[in-house]
Amino acid sequence: MTDRTIVCWNGSPAAEAALGWALRRARGTGSTLEVYDVVDDALFLGDPAALDRAKEQEEDRLDSRVEELGESDPGVVSGARVLVGDPLDLLAAQARPDTLVVVGTRHRVGPRVRYGWSLGSRLATAAAGPVAVVPVEETEAAAARRGVVVGVDGSEVGRLALEFAAGEAEALREPLTIVHCWVAPLSEQPLVVPDDDFVTTQETERQALLDDHVRAVRGRHPGVAVRHVLLRQNPISGLRVESEHASMLVVGSRRLTGWRRTWLGSVSHGLVLDLAAPTVVVGQETEVQGTESLDAEGHDTEMRDTAVQDTEVPATSPGATLGA
Repeated sequence: MTDRTIVCWNGSPAAEAALGWALRRARGTGSTLEVYDVVDDALFLGDPAALDRAKEQEEDRLDSRVEELGESDPGVVSGARVLVGDPLDLLAAQARPDTLVVVGTRHRVGPRVRYGWSLGSRLATAAAGPVAVVPVEETEAAAARRGVVVGVDGSEVGRLALEFAAGEAEALREPLTIVHCWVAPLSEQPLVVPDDDFVTTQETERQALLDDHVRAVRGRHPGVAVRHVLLRQNPISGLRVESEHASMLVVGSRRLTGWRRTWLGSVSHGLVLDLAAPTVVVGQETEVQGTESLDAEGHDTEMRDTAVQDTEVPATSPGATLGA
């Protein structure tokens, strides 16, 4: 769980989807949220009077929505603000390592590449903390979602995503599904057939990595019902299938720097472009409560009496990874 939750809202169906998801999460965890409405000043260049009118209208609309929330969910909204400026810059500035930022995205049709520059995908590359991207769907379908799904690959950011997901599952009192996807080396080369023993060894190592993650989570979160899935499948398609009915999919992303920061990792980017569930992208800077005592293998150094044998599986071994 993060210390703070911010919802990006502007009255659109996508914003209402983000708000609805954040409200269900707040009800389940007993937490609060802040609602931010951003007026893009670039739309009013050369007309400051129009910008002032737009800001006043948004303030009135936000006040009305917050008043409605005060009646339906007393105390859940801890603050609300209208900001003026570039939406990405303003929201990224609020997205601290201990803050979950929630944005919505409309139903997508046509080529997925059109959405590569959506606010949600861009914010996920720029934010210091976790970002949740929530798709628009029917209210009944959204409310029926249950369970937290997380993709792991043995990397440091993958372990951080796992601990974030486990904390969410524990707070929400929902089951946790840990998924590890892998593909055999050279499997995409039609003229090269990997040796059966080599493939078997790879699968054994992948299963050992997954088992190690499961044991670590059960040791730190004994009250969480844990299910684990090993898939010899492309991570994007595998995680989409496993999270189809989940309330949350969590993936790690090795956010880059400089000009490369415009891209998420291949898996996290692909999942954000083609959402099967509300998806939380966790970066290396994300602060997750309770991770201070985790060692490099994701085990609790304060629980050595319950520690299990470590299985060393290099994160760089052949196969698909879930980071960038």
